[in-house]
Amino acid sequence: MLKEKIISAGLDIKRPILGLSDEEIEEIERHQAVKLPAQYKLFLKECGKSAGLLFNDVDFSFPSLKYLKQELKVAIEENGADFLIADNAFVFSAYQGSQYLYFICDQDDPPTFRVYDDGTVESGADSFSELIEKVIEDWRSTLSDEHLPEIEKKA
Repeated sequence: MLKEKIISAGLDIKRPILGLSDEEIEEIERHQAVKLPAQYKLFLKECGKSAGLLFNDVDFSFPSLKYLKQELKVAIEENGADFLIADNAFVFSAYQGSQYLYFICDQDDPPTFRVYDDGTVESGADSFSELIEKVIEDWRSTLSDEHLPEIEKKA
């Protein structure tokens, strides 16, 4: 379970981990007109309102999730970029209105992509769950020293 991995990494120290209800997940699907992948739904059920310190500097949680795809479309249009996001794409993260993460809703654990507001697209992780694992590991290896005393106290 992702929530357990987040907790074991000490990412629940300063912010609680809060999930979404089935109704809130359905609201996201209705608003974006997509059927969300199973692995992502599991993430939302466990961490859709807050994933502790994980992603604490990006916009990734409910209710703003409902609007990220539209936000990306506006940013692309404002920059005159030559990029169209697929109808079955779901934008699940935004960083300072200039970088967005998305996946195509066509498999249970889809690959991820990063798109910039200038329309540049990069491959991300081979799957959404791999991306989460990588972010957790990056946090452990680079940022955990800042919170090490709190993590050790908790253990």
